[in-house]
Amino acid sequence: MKSRIEIEAGVNGCLLISDNFTSDLTSLTKHTIGFLEQQLANQDKSRVLIVSDIEGDELVAEMFYINLSKFLKSGAVSEVVFLGSELKSRAKMFEVQRKHFFATTEEFLHSDLIGSFENKAILLKVSPEYDPKRIRMYLQHLPHDTSLEIDFDAMFHNMDYFRSKLRPTTKLMCMVKASAYGSGSIEVALAMQHYGCDYLGVAFVNEGVELRQSGIRMPIVVLNPMESSLYQLFEYKLEPEICSFRILNFVAEFARSLGLRDYPVHIKIDTGMHRAGFEEADLELLIDFFASHTELKVMSVFSHLAAADETSDEMNDFTMSQIRLFDSIAKRFESALGYKVIKHILNSAGIERFSDYQFDMVRLGVGLWGVSADSANNLRNVCSLYTKIIQIKDVKARETVGYSRRGKVDTDKRIALVPIGYADGINRRLGNGIGYMLIGGHKAFIIGNICMDLLMLDVSDIDVKEGDKVVVFSSERPFSEIARQLDTIPYEVLASISPRVRRVYFTENIL
Repeated sequence: MKSRIEIEAGVNGCLLISDNFTSDLTSLTKHTIGFLEQQLANQDKSRVLIVSDIEGDELVAEMFYINLSKFLKSGAVSEVVFLGSELKSRAKMFEVQRKHFFATTEEFLHSDLIGSFENKAILLKVSPEYDPKRIRMYLQHLPHDTSLEIDFDAMFHNMDYFRSKLRPTTKLMCMVKASAYGSGSIEVALAMQHYGCDYLGVAFVNEGVELRQSGIRMPIVVLNPMESSLYQLFEYKLEPEICSFRILNFVAEFARSLGLRDYPVHIKIDTGMHRAGFEEADLELLIDFFASHTELKVMSVFSHLAAADETSDEMNDFTMSQIRLFDSIAKRFESALGYKVIKHILNSAGIERFSDYQFDMVRLGVGLWGVSADSANNLRNVCSLYTKIIQIKDVKARETVGYSRRGKVDTDKRIALVPIGYADGINRRLGNGIGYMLIGGHKAFIIGNICMDLLMLDVSDIDVKEGDKVVVFSSERPFSEIARQLDTIPYEVLASISPRVRRVYFTENIL
């Protein structure tokens, strides 16, 4: 039997963790607490358990209460909310700093206690009879029928797949820029720290600061450090990518003003992508610079592949030319520096297709989310976007649906309204019969223009009702398929999901 543990942002800076397996404390003591430790890292949040009576077999219930008593004696939580008369009758069994008893869920939800929760980790282990869905509604930061679910088990599987292609000594940098491709940079970074990657990569200093403030202590590389953010870069011990002499001079001057020595920097080499980085012709000046500037130390030298995911002979030849040029420059640079530096050039596609050239480290980006450059695709889908039908209506022939009357109705139709629109990340080009969503495994095409907060689906030939789940993308319907419809890349589809969409992180364990 599987236990599903979900974690999401709660009210007033709280973290809300829900465990759906109510009659067995193994999931709480072994899995939920472990998941909580991963996500809390160094955050100072006291722990609250909300637990209810359980219905059914008396022996099972009695064992549950006995095991609950043992769990509370361990000090894993400092405060408990007990729901139900059975728990209250056993009040003396439960040793905990603060405990509150309520006969019903309604009594709890209308108490002053629920509004007092602030900056806490709230563990919810409530049986169906006590309406855990309603309790979550009161405790969620973003109560929304549209949610992006992030499967950490799938993410760890993908990480292990890429690791299987590496030598044990090869380091791994995981990219969590752009809010971890829309998944939530803090939660994903905490998971990566727990699972043992060596570096994190972000695009801008503010992204790195957010991670530091959330308990991330591992090295963080900032790919685009700006002059205006250098104070915070040094204050939060972030490591800058250096791609030009201008930013190199700014960083060196700031480090020198702080009296620093050997501050780690990462040198970017342009081997043919022509986006950012030093040219081969700059190498001698770079060598001279570091020979006379002790405030900085080169931690790594790297480049970026332009077409590692393209499989034609021409593209493969270009990739190999980049690798050969990088190898030559990196060796000359390292030799002149007189000390060992980390060398890396492979991205996700590069790890899959050119793993012989892994050097000392690789950078794992969209591959973590299940996007593969290998036709065999041994990766698992990580992100699923769901919403619900909030209204169904019948539209007569010759009527229209939506703005500008673009949704033409030639025959009588049934329309389902769902609470997701272009402000949530649904591209307007998917409107008017181009895009579709899944309801019960059936395709429901978008009718009319996509609105800011809503869109309409044609459900004329599908048996549906209000409240039914709607799949925008999932393992059933990968987001890479939506990217193909839009003639874009999967990164864009993921990164476009709005912050207002509720994020739910989960793991499943076999009990």
